Amino acid sequence: MQRRSALAVAAAAVLICGVNATADEFALQREGHPRLEMTPDDLARLRADASEVRSAQAAADAVLERERTETYRDYYVSLPQPEFPPEHDDGWPYWTGLCAELRSYMVTAARGYALTGDRRHLAWCRELMLTLAGWRQWTDPWYGTQPCLDTHHLTRGMCVALDLLWDALPDEDRETIIDAIAEKSAEFMHDYGNREESYVSTPGRWPNGYAAINTELGVAGLTLLGEHERAEAWLSQALDKARLFFDEQGGVDGGLVEGFHYGSGAIDNLMYLVCKSDAITGVNLFDHPYLSQAIYFPAYFVAPGGGSVPNFGDNGGPEGCSPTLIGLANAMVEVQQSPVAAWYLVKAGVADAEARRLAEPPTHLPLARHFRDIDWVAMRSGWGDEGSLLAFKCGHVAHHNHLDQNSFILAWDDEWLLNDPGYQIYNRPYPPERNMTEEMIHERHSYTYGTYGHNSIIVDGMRQKPVRGHIAGFATTPALSYAVGDASDCYEELSRYHRHIVSVAPDYYVVFDDIATDGQKREIALLLHTTPDGRFSVDGRELPVGQQTEGARATVRRGGEAVMRFVEPAELLFEHRQWPYCEEYGHFLSASAGRMGEGTLAWVVAAGPRGGVDLDARSCDAEGATALQVRVEDGVDTIALASGDGPASARDVRFEGALAMVRDSRSGVHRYGLVAGTRLSLGEAELVAGDAPISVGATLDEHLLRASIRCDEAASVTLFCPIEPGMVRLNGVEEPVDVSFEQEARRVSLALPAGEYCLEVREL
Repeated sequence: MQRRSALAVAAAAVLICGVNATADEFALQREGHPRLEMTPDDLARLRADASEVRSAQAAADAVLERERTETYRDYYVSLPQPEFPPEHDDGWPYWTGLCAELRSYMVTAARGYALTGDRRHLAWCRELMLTLAGWRQWTDPWYGTQPCLDTHHLTRGMCVALDLLWDALPDEDRETIIDAIAEKSAEFMHDYGNREESYVSTPGRWPNGYAAINTELGVAGLTLLGEHERAEAWLSQALDKARLFFDEQGGVDGGLVEGFHYGSGAIDNLMYLVCKSDAITGVNLFDHPYLSQAIYFPAYFVAPGGGSVPNFGDNGGPEGCSPTLIGLANAMVEVQQSPVAAWYLVKAGVADAEARRLAEPPTHLPLARHFRDIDWVAMRSGWGDEGSLLAFKCGHVAHHNHLDQNSFILAWDDEWLLNDPGYQIYNRPYPPERNMTEEMIHERHSYTYGTYGHNSIIVDGMRQKPVRGHIAGFATTPALSYAVGDASDCYEELSRYHRHIVSVAPDYYVVFDDIATDGQKREIALLLHTTPDGRFSVDGRELPVGQQTEGARATVRRGGEAVMRFVEPAELLFEHRQWPYCEEYGHFLSASAGRMGEGTLAWVVAAGPRGGVDLDARSCDAEGATALQVRVEDGVDTIALASGDGPASARDVRFEGALAMVRDSRSGVHRYGLVAGTRLSLGEAELVAGDAPISVGATLDEHLLRASIRCDEAASVTLFCPIEPGMVRLNGVEEPVDVSFEQEARRVSLALPAGEYCLEVREL
């Protein structure tokens, strides 16, 4: 960790990395080679470790036994002298997998020689590198006017292998390889990145491709810095492009438009460049604002028991997506000593001793977060090793995303109970080793890409249009968290589809599906998917595939279970379905509310250990709202969604706002919340009052009130507070100004500017 003490000084070097950087502006911190994957000191340490040497020897020996690439059965090249790959016109990107395989072989053989000194490894790798240097181009001729992921793989493999074998190669061989890297890769990528219309110039056109190509431009520059006259220009442009990606794709909160698989491919590549640039030249990009927020994206979405993150879009499979952004998290631990990043690495199952030492659950963070640039929402029951996570999406349809607006998935512990199929099957011919007929491809594409494979709604049997939805409202408080997704434009037959989700942590989630058609009555069906081993039952009876039944309570069981209690309407028609050729993705319930023109479907979801979910919910009389009640251990929760702009009520709860929640028991009110409103009361007791719309939530026990308040404009706020104050904190500051108490009325009043506030009132 000592090397990082120079980072503060190196931060000034950020300013000198314009596209016109000169050799003097990049001062080598690591002279000579190797410098990329390891230093000479690292190499000496590894050579002294017998287990590392044995491992490198075995891996390189296995590579030397290969006579051909094996990614594809019918499309391959020979080893170690690969002929230029055969032409093809079937539209499949064979070169990506093939070149990734060649990269792996180069690096493994080169590392084998570096650690063992076995000249067989050197000779094999040298032969492979010289043959690749003689290829006429490093990108598939099928799309050969631009660099692509094949260029990325060949560049990384050639650069890392060259760096490791530098002193062992004859001068003429080294020059041949350097010239090939410069001509077939670096200059090719550099020039293409300066074309205004190219994806390498603009992150939003193809985010992960942009990141991969610009990373390798920088890797070529770092490898050949001091060895090639153009290396500084390559590195300078790559660093500028990395900053642009962080600016435009990282957003204000760390969310990545392509999700965890491709988003990680982009960020972890760029973090490789950032880390290596810092180590080799002292140029520091770690102070970019994106990197102060980036770790929250995987941390919020990792399953409570660890092992996976959500698989929205082209990410993972039916069991979720394996934890990604590991390169980012490791960099945050190394550079910033981040306890959150270390905790995530523990959850991901890849933490080293240092990360385990630093790891702390991020209990200081709210339990829900809206990632605004991509419109994903995470709602957690807590930060412990057991609990639930609801991941909600209403955002992009481009960039490896699907027709899944207003869909959500639900995890308990380390498994997904309500799931997503993950990576789509594209509607195109696949290589023969995939053993898929045209009919299979079509059906699997319809399921994995289309709405039928996701936990949203189907209207008259039709899927969504490829139109983006958006998160239209969000609030997170100690009492509740709330999000509403607007997918109205995604259905030809609907004029409104708002899915409101309320998290009452750690107990349950409420879903209000507010729907209005185009004037005609339409068949509305909710979809609930689970994994192949999940089992569905309705009202306590298992429902086999292909059968229907009416009911109000659906359960899905794996190691844990999730219960869905429908309260409005009182019954739905459930059908257990299996999509053709999609057994490996799972199966689903279609819950039909019948034909409707306008209305709100209200239901409650709870997850927990198998056989341990006790969910008691019922409909609730309301005016100007749709409402329900949920029995909890210490009382009854009333939750109401307003149907208009005027006053609304549900039993004894009256409010003006978008949504209200009150937890009441014999001992009094323990929890209350109001979203985008001005008034909330229970009977004669006023709980919330504001002279401008606010979102507020509070929890109370005998000694403490905890509340959060969001004001979009300045507001005078009054909150129910039966606690005699001994200590008051507003945003962590004791004795804040403009706070007063009325003990008889049991309320606290605050005058607040626009902003977000955390209030604590502790008893004497």
